Amino acid sequence: MIRINLLASKKRKKVNKGIYELILFLMVVGFLVASCFIINSSLDNQILIAKNEVSKLDREYKRLSKIKKEVDGFKKRKEELQKKIDIVKKLKQGQKGYYEILRNLEYAMPEDVWVSKFDFQGDSVNLNGSSLRTASVNEFILNLYSTKMFDNIDLKVVKKVTVENMDINDFNITAKIKIGG
Repeated sequence: MIRINLLASKKRKKVNKGIYELILFLMVVGFLVASCFIINSSLDNQILIAKNEVSKLDREYKRLSKIKKEVDGFKKRKEELQKKIDIVKKLKQGQKGYYEILRNLEYAMPEDVWVSKFDFQGDSVNLNGSSLRTASVNEFILNLYSTKMFDNIDLKVVKKVTVENMDINDFNITAKIKIGG
């Protein structure tokens, strides 16, 4: 049997393959443009976040710089105070030494001997004094030895001087000191 189609048939239009390729190309280009836009927006957001973080860190740096200056000032002040404390401690230790030296010097000194100059430097002492008798100078030296604080006592000069018709013996003694001895 033969079939006959009485209805008018529509002719199919042939779509050119170029149009499909053009549509596909436009879709790819659109996708790429959209991707670039999204990536650009994402990078802009990251840049904005990084700039905010940098400005935040910059403010923090400025704040910490001020604090560091204060801390440095406190450290410098602490060092100055520590130096002063060390000086006071050294002076206190030296006081004990001076006290012992002067106490022993007083005990060693006969009645007619007086000291006019006393220089103490390091572990040595230099004494200038006067006496009414030469024997008192010798007694003074022996008494210094007996204190066991003075060592290597050296009588440098004994000079007789007349003051108001009175003979006075001026002398100079150097000695080593043993603190605590």
